[in-house]
Amino acid sequence: MHPTAKKYGLCFLLLLMLYLAGCEKEYSYEGGAVPPAATIQPGDSSLPADSIHLDPGELPNCLSCTDPATLPAWSWSFKTGHSLLCGEVDTAIMLSLERNTFTFFGPATCGTDTGLIFTVSLAPNALDRDIQHITASNAVFYYYHTNAPYILTSQAGQSFRLTIIDYNHSTKLVTGTFNGTGFRGDGRGVTVTDGKFKIRLI
Repeated sequence: MHPTAKKYGLCFLLLLMLYLAGCEKEYSYEGGAVPPAATIQPGDSSLPADSIHLDPGELPNCLSCTDPATLPAWSWSFKTGHSLLCGEVDTAIMLSLERNTFTFFGPATCGTDTGLIFTVSLAPNALDRDIQHITASNAVFYYYHTNAPYILTSQAGQSFRLTIIDYNHSTKLVTGTFNGTGFRGDGRGVTVTDGKFKIRLI
């Protein structure tokens, strides 16, 4: 575990509790008028997919980020529009004895008060052997700022895809990709593309 992991432990536990509580909700859309964007609450996935208001803007680009074909270990990156964001992973741990649920998180390169958190379920698959090209059954994405709950987050019922490209069981090294829609606090959707990560799970 990276030395700065304790700094983000409380934030992670809070978000994990919110995620677990949200897993019990079911969402449906019964038709009728769609509420204005300002009244859509974070975590509300009652809008049909074709009614999502995509944000035409981008998150600020981080000039310190590059887009290599292969990420170094303990790192992540993704794009919103033409903007590239990246950072390090200071914690990556298994959350289940079955080795089918894990989390990883760490700060952004441009601003250590901003960062990325993922909680991932692979069930019924598990990281108990060398494995390639499996897609998570559930992936919860947060791009956070410490002065606010989040900048972007995935929502239940809306597509957010995380794929394990390669897992080496002897080294515990995981390489993967992700993409989908991240939502702002007012309900606007922002397209997240070209997501990459490389972690070592403990």
